[in-house]
Amino acid sequence: MKRPPQTGRSSAAGKSGGTGKSAGKGRNTANGGKSTGRTREVSSDGTPQPRNKKGRIPEMDQPFLITLLIIVGFGLVMVFSASMYTSVNSGDSGYSSFFKQSLFALLGICVMWFISRINYKVFNDFKLMKTAMWIVAGLLALVLIPGIGIKVNDARRWLGYGSLTFQPSELAKIVGIMYLASLAATQPEKLENWKDLILYVFLPMAVICGLTALEPSLSAAMAIGVGMMAVLWFGMLKNKFIVPVIGAAAAGVAALVLTSSWRMERLLAMLSKSNVNYQIRQSLVAFGSGGLFGVGLGNGKQKLLFLPEVSNDFIFANIGEELGLVGCLLVLGLYCYLIYRGYKIAFACKNKFGRLYTASVMTLLGFQVFVNIGVAINALPVTGMALPFISAGGTSIVVLFAMMGPIMNISRQVRIPGRSRKRIRLMTVGQKKQRRRKRQPARGEQ
Repeated sequence: MKRPPQTGRSSAAGKSGGTGKSAGKGRNTANGGKSTGRTREVSSDGTPQPRNKKGRIPEMDQPFLITLLIIVGFGLVMVFSASMYTSVNSGDSGYSSFFKQSLFALLGICVMWFISRINYKVFNDFKLMKTAMWIVAGLLALVLIPGIGIKVNDARRWLGYGSLTFQPSELAKIVGIMYLASLAATQPEKLENWKDLILYVFLPMAVICGLTALEPSLSAAMAIGVGMMAVLWFGMLKNKFIVPVIGAAAAGVAALVLTSSWRMERLLAMLSKSNVNYQIRQSLVAFGSGGLFGVGLGNGKQKLLFLPEVSNDFIFANIGEELGLVGCLLVLGLYCYLIYRGYKIAFACKNKFGRLYTASVMTLLGFQVFVNIGVAINALPVTGMALPFISAGGTSIVVLFAMMGPIMNISRQVRIPGRSRKRIRLMTVGQKKQRRRKRQPARGEQ
Protein backbone atom coordinates (compact mmCIF):
# COMPACT_ATOMS: atom_id res chain seq x y z
CA MET A 1 0.00 0.00 0.00
CA LYS A 2 1.26 3.43 -0.93
CA ARG A 3 1.71 6.07 1.78
CA PRO A 4 -0.75 8.93 1.34
CA PRO A 5 0.81 12.28 0.36
CA GLN A 6 1.51 14.74 3.21
CA THR A 7 -0.65 17.76 3.59
CA GLY A 8 0.70 21.29 3.35
CA ARG A 9 0.54 21.64 7.11
CA SER A 10 2.59 18.55 7.83
CA SER A 11 5.05 19.49 5.08
CA ALA A 12 5.54 22.90 6.65
CA ALA A 13 6.07 21.24 10.01
CA GLY A 14 8.56 18.88 8.50
CA LYS A 15 10.49 21.71 6.89
CA SER A 16 10.53 23.65 10.11
CA GLY A 17 12.36 20.97 12.00
CA GLY A 18 11.33 17.40 11.16
CA THR A 19 10.43 16.47 14.73
CA GLY A 20 8.56 19.67 15.36
CA LYS A 21 11.00 20.91 18.01
CA SER A 22 11.76 24.13 16.18
CA ALA A 23 8.11 24.90 15.64
CA GLY A 24 7.31 24.18 19.27
CA LYS A 25 10.19 26.30 20.34
CA GLY A 26 8.97 29.18 18.20
CA ARG A 27 5.42 28.87 19.63
CA ASN A 28 6.70 28.86 23.19
CA THR A 29 8.74 31.98 22.53
CA ALA A 30 5.86 33.80 20.84
CA ASN A 31 3.43 32.92 23.66
CA GLY A 32 5.79 34.22 26.30
CA GLY A 33 6.80 30.72 27.43
CA LYS A 34 10.32 29.85 28.47
CA SER A 35 12.64 28.75 25.75
CA THR A 36 16.08 27.21 25.98
CA GLY A 37 17.26 29.09 22.88
CA ARG A 38 18.70 32.57 22.84
CA THR A 39 16.53 35.37 21.50
CA ARG A 40 18.10 38.43 19.96
CA GLU A 41 17.32 41.85 21.39
CA VAL A 42 15.49 44.04 18.89
CA SER A 43 15.67 47.84 18.84
CA SER A 44 12.68 50.09 18.33
CA ASP A 45 13.16 50.12 14.56
CA GLY A 46 13.01 46.34 14.37
CA THR A 47 16.74 45.92 13.77
CA PRO A 48 18.22 43.14 15.93
CA GLN A 49 21.20 44.02 18.06
CA PRO A 50 24.26 42.26 16.61
CA ARG A 51 25.73 39.43 18.70
CA ASN A 52 28.82 37.32 18.48
CA LYS A 53 29.01 33.51 18.41
CA LYS A 54 28.59 33.30 22.18
CA GLY A 55 25.37 35.33 22.07
CA ARG A 56 26.94 38.43 23.61
CA ILE A 57 26.73 41.96 22.28
CA PRO A 58 30.17 42.67 20.73
CA GLU A 59 32.50 45.02 22.56
CA MET A 60 33.07 48.58 21.41
CA ASP A 61 36.37 49.57 19.85
CA GLN A 62 38.79 49.45 22.78
CA PRO A 63 41.62 51.62 21.32
CA PHE A 64 39.11 54.40 20.63
CA LEU A 65 37.55 54.13 24.09
CA ILE A 66 40.87 53.93 25.97
CA THR A 67 42.30 56.94 24.10
CA LEU A 68 39.16 58.93 24.84
CA LEU A 69 39.30 58.12 28.56
CA ILE A 70 43.00 59.01 28.72
CA ILE A 71 42.24 62.44 27.22
CA VAL A 72 39.38 62.97 29.69
CA GLY A 73 41.49 61.93 32.68
CA PHE A 74 44.31 64.19 31.56
CA GLY A 75 41.82 67.03 31.13
CA LEU A 76 40.56 66.65 34.70
CA VAL A 77 44.12 66.90 36.02
CA MET A 78 44.80 70.04 33.97
CA VAL A 79 41.48 71.65 34.99
CA PHE A 80 42.42 71.09 38.63
CA SER A 81 45.88 72.57 38.07
CA ALA A 82 44.59 75.58 36.13
CA SER A 83 41.59 76.45 38.31
CA MET A 84 42.85 75.81 41.84
CA TYR A 85 44.18 79.33 42.49
CA THR A 86 41.23 81.01 40.73
CA SER A 87 38.74 79.03 42.84
CA VAL A 88 40.50 79.94 46.09
CA ASN A 89 40.69 83.58 45.05
CA SER A 90 36.93 83.66 44.41
CA GLY A 91 36.22 82.30 47.90
CA ASP A 92 35.53 78.69 46.96
CA SER A 93 37.46 75.54 47.70
CA GLY A 94 40.49 74.85 45.52
CA TYR A 95 38.82 71.61 44.47
CA SER A 96 35.46 73.13 43.49
CA SER A 97 36.07 73.40 39.73
CA PHE A 98 37.74 69.99 39.70
CA PHE A 99 34.83 68.30 41.49
CA LYS A 100 32.31 70.04 39.24
CA GLN A 101 34.14 69.00 36.07
CA SER A 102 34.56 65.45 37.39
CA LEU A 103 30.82 65.24 38.05
CA PHE A 104 30.01 66.36 34.50
CA ALA A 105 32.61 63.95 33.09
CA LEU A 106 31.04 61.07 35.03
CA LEU A 107 27.59 62.11 33.82
CA GLY A 108 28.90 62.28 30.25
CA ILE A 109 30.39 58.78 30.49
CA CYS A 110 27.04 57.44 31.72
CA VAL A 111 25.26 59.18 28.83
CA MET A 112 27.77 57.76 26.34
CA TRP A 113 27.39 54.24 27.76
CA PHE A 114 23.59 54.47 27.64
CA ILE A 115 23.53 55.70 24.04
CA SER A 116 26.11 53.09 23.01
CA ARG A 117 23.60 50.37 24.00
CA ILE A 118 21.04 51.76 21.54
CA ASN A 119 21.23 50.67 17.93
CA TYR A 120 22.49 53.76 16.08
CA LYS A 121 20.01 53.12 13.25
CA VAL A 122 17.26 54.39 15.55
CA PHE A 123 18.57 57.91 14.90
CA ASN A 124 18.32 57.42 11.14
CA ASP A 125 14.82 58.88 11.16
CA PHE A 126 14.40 62.11 9.21
CA LYS A 127 11.08 63.03 10.83
CA LEU A 128 12.56 62.57 14.29
CA MET A 129 15.62 64.64 13.44
CA LYS A 130 13.50 67.36 11.82
CA THR A 131 11.53 67.66 15.07
CA ALA A 132 14.79 67.83 17.01
CA MET A 133 15.99 70.66 14.75
CA TRP A 134 12.82 72.65 15.45
CA ILE A 135 13.32 72.12 19.20
CA VAL A 136 16.94 73.28 19.04
CA ALA A 137 15.96 76.34 16.98
CA GLY A 138 13.35 77.19 19.61
CA LEU A 139 15.91 76.88 22.43
CA LEU A 140 18.37 79.09 20.55
CA ALA A 141 15.62 81.68 20.09
CA LEU A 142 14.78 81.56 23.82
CA VAL A 143 18.40 82.32 24.65
CA LEU A 144 18.10 85.70 22.91
CA ILE A 145 15.09 86.81 24.99
CA PRO A 146 16.09 89.08 27.91
CA GLY A 147 15.05 87.59 31.23
CA ILE A 148 15.16 84.03 29.87
CA GLY A 149 18.63 83.74 28.38
CA ILE A 150 21.45 84.08 30.91
CA LYS A 151 23.96 86.80 30.03
CA VAL A 152 27.62 86.40 30.99
CA ASN A 153 30.45 88.66 29.74
CA ASP A 154 28.14 90.49 27.29
CA ALA A 155 27.10 87.18 25.69
CA ARG A 156 23.69 85.58 26.09
CA ARG A 157 24.38 81.88 25.49
CA TRP A 158 22.89 79.93 28.40
CA LEU A 159 19.53 78.68 29.61
CA GLY A 160 18.82 77.38 33.07
CA TYR A 161 18.15 78.34 36.64
CA GLY A 162 20.72 79.17 39.29
CA SER A 163 23.86 77.08 38.98
CA LEU A 164 22.21 74.60 36.58
CA THR A 165 22.78 75.98 33.08
CA PHE A 166 23.40 74.61 29.61
CA GLN A 167 24.22 75.94 26.15
CA PRO A 168 21.73 75.07 23.39
CA SER A 169 24.46 75.79 20.83
CA GLU A 170 26.33 72.69 22.02
CA LEU A 171 23.22 70.59 21.50
CA ALA A 172 22.84 72.08 18.01
CA LYS A 173 26.15 70.50 16.94
CA ILE A 174 25.02 66.90 17.34
CA VAL A 175 21.43 67.52 16.18
CA GLY A 176 22.61 69.35 13.03
CA ILE A 177 24.90 66.47 12.04
CA MET A 178 22.24 63.83 12.70
CA TYR A 179 19.64 65.83 10.78
CA LEU A 180 21.66 66.05 7.58
CA ALA A 181 23.02 62.50 7.91
CA SER A 182 19.47 61.12 8.15
CA LEU A 183 18.39 63.27 5.20
CA ALA A 184 21.28 62.06 3.03
CA ALA A 185 20.70 58.43 4.03
CA THR A 186 16.90 58.26 3.71
CA GLN A 187 16.10 60.89 1.08
CA PRO A 188 19.23 61.39 -1.07
CA GLU A 189 17.13 62.77 -3.95
CA LYS A 190 16.69 65.99 -1.95
CA LEU A 191 20.41 66.69 -2.39
CA GLU A 192 20.20 66.80 -6.19
CA ASN A 193 18.34 70.06 -6.91
CA TRP A 194 18.50 73.63 -5.66
CA LYS A 195 14.88 73.81 -4.50
CA ASP A 196 15.14 70.91 -2.03
CA LEU A 197 18.66 71.89 -0.99
CA ILE A 198 17.54 75.38 -0.02
CA LEU A 199 14.43 74.14 1.78
CA TYR A 200 15.85 71.12 3.62
CA VAL A 201 19.57 71.94 3.96
CA PHE A 202 20.64 75.56 3.62
CA LEU A 203 17.64 77.20 5.29
CA PRO A 204 17.84 75.08 8.49
CA MET A 205 21.61 75.55 8.53
CA ALA A 206 21.27 79.32 8.17
CA VAL A 207 18.65 79.50 10.95
CA ILE A 208 20.70 77.47 13.44
CA CYS A 209 24.01 79.18 12.67
CA GLY A 210 22.41 82.63 12.48
CA LEU A 211 20.71 82.34 15.89
CA THR A 212 23.97 81.12 17.41
CA ALA A 213 25.93 84.02 15.88
CA LEU A 214 23.44 86.50 17.39
CA GLU A 215 24.24 85.38 20.96
CA PRO A 216 26.99 86.37 19.94
CA SER A 217 29.06 83.20 19.48
CA LEU A 218 30.66 83.15 16.07
CA SER A 219 32.95 80.27 17.02
CA ALA A 220 30.01 78.02 17.96
CA ALA A 221 28.17 79.02 14.77
CA MET A 222 31.25 78.11 12.74
CA ALA A 223 31.53 74.75 14.54
CA ILE A 224 27.88 73.94 13.78
CA GLY A 225 28.39 74.95 10.16
CA VAL A 226 31.58 72.87 9.80
CA GLY A 227 29.87 69.79 11.23
CA MET A 228 26.91 70.10 8.87
CA MET A 229 29.10 70.90 5.86
CA ALA A 230 31.16 67.79 6.63
CA VAL A 231 28.01 65.69 6.22
CA LEU A 232 27.45 67.19 2.79
CA TRP A 233 31.09 66.68 1.85
CA PHE A 234 31.23 63.02 2.88
CA GLY A 235 27.75 62.57 1.39
CA MET A 236 29.29 63.40 -2.01
CA LEU A 237 27.25 66.53 -2.65
CA LYS A 238 28.02 67.81 -6.14
CA ASN A 239 30.58 70.59 -6.45
CA LYS A 240 28.11 72.86 -8.24
CA PHE A 241 26.10 72.90 -5.01
CA ILE A 242 28.76 72.81 -2.30
CA VAL A 243 31.17 75.42 -3.69
CA PRO A 244 28.63 78.30 -3.71
CA VAL A 245 27.56 77.35 -0.18
CA ILE A 246 31.14 77.42 1.12
CA GLY A 247 31.62 80.80 -0.57
CA ALA A 248 28.43 82.18 0.96
CA ALA A 249 29.41 80.91 4.42
CA ALA A 250 32.88 82.47 4.14
CA ALA A 251 31.34 85.77 3.01
CA GLY A 252 28.94 85.69 5.97
CA VAL A 253 31.78 85.12 8.47
CA ALA A 254 33.82 87.93 6.88
CA ALA A 255 30.84 90.30 7.07
CA LEU A 256 30.30 89.52 10.77
CA VAL A 257 33.97 90.18 11.50
CA LEU A 258 34.21 93.41 9.49
CA THR A 259 31.01 94.88 10.93
CA SER A 260 31.95 94.20 14.54
CA SER A 261 34.53 96.44 16.22
CA TRP A 262 35.57 93.98 18.92
CA ARG A 263 36.00 91.17 16.39
CA MET A 264 38.19 93.45 14.27
CA GLU A 265 40.25 94.24 17.38
CA ARG A 266 40.84 90.54 17.93
CA LEU A 267 41.90 90.10 14.31
CA LEU A 268 44.31 93.03 14.53
CA ALA A 269 45.65 91.71 17.84
CA MET A 270 46.57 88.44 16.13
CA LEU A 271 48.44 90.47 13.50
CA SER A 272 50.20 92.47 16.28
CA LYS A 273 48.58 95.67 15.03
CA SER A 274 46.50 96.40 18.09
CA ASN A 275 47.16 97.19 21.73
CA VAL A 276 44.32 94.88 22.80
CA ASN A 277 46.48 91.75 22.83
CA TYR A 278 47.09 91.17 26.55
CA GLN A 279 45.58 87.67 26.53
CA ILE A 280 47.62 86.58 23.52
CA ARG A 281 50.85 87.95 25.01
CA GLN A 282 50.29 86.11 28.28
CA SER A 283 49.54 82.91 26.39
CA LEU A 284 52.80 83.19 24.45
CA VAL A 285 54.66 83.93 27.70
CA ALA A 286 53.26 80.66 29.07
CA PHE A 287 54.59 78.66 26.12
CA GLY A 288 57.95 80.41 26.32
CA SER A 289 58.26 79.72 30.05
CA GLY A 290 57.48 76.05 29.58
CA GLY A 291 60.26 75.36 27.12
CA LEU A 292 60.86 71.73 26.21
CA PHE A 293 59.75 69.90 29.37
CA GLY A 294 57.77 72.56 31.25
CA VAL A 295 58.08 73.99 34.74
CA GLY A 296 56.29 71.04 36.30
CA LEU A 297 52.67 70.09 36.90
CA GLY A 298 51.05 72.67 39.18
CA ASN A 299 54.01 75.08 39.05
CA GLY A 300 52.70 77.38 36.31
CA LYS A 301 52.56 81.12 36.94
CA GLN A 302 50.09 82.32 34.31
CA LYS A 303 47.17 80.72 36.16
CA LEU A 304 47.83 83.14 39.06
CA LEU A 305 45.32 85.58 37.49
CA PHE A 306 47.75 86.63 34.73
CA LEU A 307 46.07 84.69 31.90
CA PRO A 308 42.25 85.03 31.73
CA GLU A 309 40.16 81.90 31.00
CA VAL A 310 43.16 79.68 31.65
CA SER A 311 40.98 76.67 32.53
CA ASN A 312 38.71 77.11 29.49
CA ASP A 313 39.74 78.63 26.18
CA PHE A 314 43.47 78.91 27.04
CA ILE A 315 44.02 75.65 28.88
CA PHE A 316 46.45 74.55 26.15
CA ALA A 317 48.72 77.45 27.18
CA ASN A 318 48.71 76.08 30.73
CA ILE A 319 49.66 72.66 29.34
CA GLY A 320 52.51 74.24 27.41
CA GLU A 321 53.80 76.09 30.49
CA GLU A 322 53.63 73.17 32.93
CA LEU A 323 54.44 70.22 30.63
CA GLY A 324 56.37 71.98 27.88
CA LEU A 325 56.61 71.11 24.21
CA VAL A 326 56.73 67.40 25.02
CA GLY A 327 53.40 67.56 26.84
CA CYS A 328 51.80 69.54 24.00
CA LEU A 329 52.98 66.99 21.43
CA LEU A 330 51.64 64.12 23.53
CA VAL A 331 48.21 65.81 23.69
CA LEU A 332 48.27 66.37 19.93
CA GLY A 333 49.25 62.72 19.43
CA LEU A 334 46.30 61.54 21.51
CA TYR A 335 43.89 63.70 19.52
CA CYS A 336 45.34 62.57 16.19
CA TYR A 337 45.03 58.90 17.14
CA LEU A 338 41.46 59.37 18.41
CA ILE A 339 40.40 61.09 15.19
CA TYR A 340 42.27 58.53 13.06
CA ARG A 341 40.54 55.69 14.88
CA GLY A 342 37.18 57.41 14.47
CA TYR A 343 37.70 57.68 10.72
CA LYS A 344 38.57 53.97 10.59
CA ILE A 345 35.26 53.20 12.31
CA ALA A 346 33.44 55.49 9.88
CA PHE A 347 34.90 54.01 6.70
CA ALA A 348 34.41 50.46 7.97
CA CYS A 349 30.67 51.14 8.41
CA LYS A 350 28.59 50.06 5.42
CA ASN A 351 25.52 51.95 6.60
CA LYS A 352 25.40 55.40 5.03
CA PHE A 353 23.99 57.17 8.08
CA GLY A 354 26.58 55.66 10.40
CA ARG A 355 29.42 56.50 8.02
CA LEU A 356 28.32 60.12 7.52
CA TYR A 357 27.66 60.70 11.22
CA THR A 358 30.97 59.29 12.45
CA ALA A 359 33.12 60.99 9.82
CA SER A 360 31.40 64.35 10.40
CA VAL A 361 31.77 64.17 14.19
CA MET A 362 35.47 63.39 13.82
CA THR A 363 35.84 66.33 11.44
CA LEU A 364 34.11 68.63 13.92
CA LEU A 365 36.34 67.35 16.73
CA GLY A 366 39.46 68.02 14.65
CA PHE A 367 38.19 71.52 13.78
CA GLN A 368 37.67 72.40 17.44
CA VAL A 369 41.14 71.15 18.38
CA PHE A 370 42.69 73.09 15.48
CA VAL A 371 40.94 76.36 16.37
CA ASN A 372 41.63 76.16 20.11
CA ILE A 373 45.34 75.44 19.66
CA GLY A 374 45.58 77.99 16.85
CA VAL A 375 44.21 80.69 19.14
CA ALA A 376 46.57 79.74 21.98
CA ILE A 377 49.68 80.04 19.77
CA ASN A 378 48.42 83.25 18.05
CA ALA A 379 47.85 81.60 14.69
CA LEU A 380 44.12 82.48 14.76
CA PRO A 381 42.09 85.34 16.28
CA VAL A 382 40.80 84.84 19.82
CA THR A 383 37.51 82.91 19.93
CA GLY A 384 35.57 81.07 22.58
CA MET A 385 36.31 77.58 21.24
CA ALA A 386 36.98 75.04 24.00
CA LEU A 387 39.54 72.23 23.76
CA PRO A 388 37.37 69.07 23.48
CA PHE A 389 37.30 66.83 26.58
CA ILE A 390 39.96 68.95 28.32
CA SER A 391 38.63 72.50 28.80
CA ALA A 392 36.33 73.13 31.76
CA GLY A 393 32.65 73.21 30.78
CA GLY A 394 29.72 71.05 31.81
CA THR A 395 27.48 71.23 28.74
CA SER A 396 30.40 70.85 26.37
CA ILE A 397 31.80 67.63 27.84
CA VAL A 398 28.36 66.00 28.29
CA VAL A 399 27.38 66.74 24.67
CA LEU A 400 30.77 65.54 23.43
CA PHE A 401 30.29 62.24 25.25
CA ALA A 402 26.77 62.02 23.81
CA MET A 403 28.31 62.43 20.34
CA MET A 404 30.61 59.50 21.05
CA GLY A 405 27.71 57.22 22.05
CA PRO A 406 26.47 56.35 18.53
CA ILE A 407 30.09 55.96 17.37
CA MET A 408 30.67 53.41 20.13
CA ASN A 409 27.58 51.52 19.01
CA ILE A 410 28.76 51.62 15.40
CA SER A 411 32.14 50.22 16.46
CA ARG A 412 30.31 47.21 17.93
CA GLN A 413 28.80 46.39 14.54
CA VAL A 414 31.71 46.86 12.14
CA ARG A 415 34.89 44.95 11.47
CA ILE A 416 37.80 47.37 11.68
CA PRO A 417 40.93 46.23 9.83
CA GLY A 418 43.72 45.42 12.25
CA ARG A 419 41.49 45.19 15.34
CA SER A 420 42.33 42.29 17.60
CA ARG A 421 39.40 40.00 18.34
CA LYS A 422 40.89 38.87 21.63
CA ARG A 423 39.00 40.02 24.66
CA ILE A 424 40.98 41.73 27.41
CA ARG A 425 40.25 39.95 30.69
CA LEU A 426 41.35 41.07 34.15
CA MET A 427 42.03 37.99 36.32
CA THR A 428 43.05 37.66 39.93
CA VAL A 429 46.20 35.78 40.98
CA GLY A 430 44.10 32.78 42.02
CA GLN A 431 42.33 32.65 38.65
CA LYS A 432 45.68 32.77 36.83
CA LYS A 433 47.02 29.84 38.90
CA GLN A 434 43.87 27.83 38.26
CA ARG A 435 44.09 28.49 34.54
CA ARG A 436 47.78 27.47 34.56
CA ARG A 437 46.94 24.14 36.27
CA LYS A 438 44.31 23.35 33.64
CA ARG A 439 46.83 23.90 30.87
CA GLN A 440 49.44 21.57 32.49
CA PRO A 441 49.01 17.90 31.40
CA ALA A 442 48.45 15.24 34.03
CA ARG A 443 51.43 13.09 35.12
CA GLY A 444 49.98 9.95 33.59
CA GLU A 445 49.60 11.67 30.20
CA GLN A 446 53.22 12.81 30.06
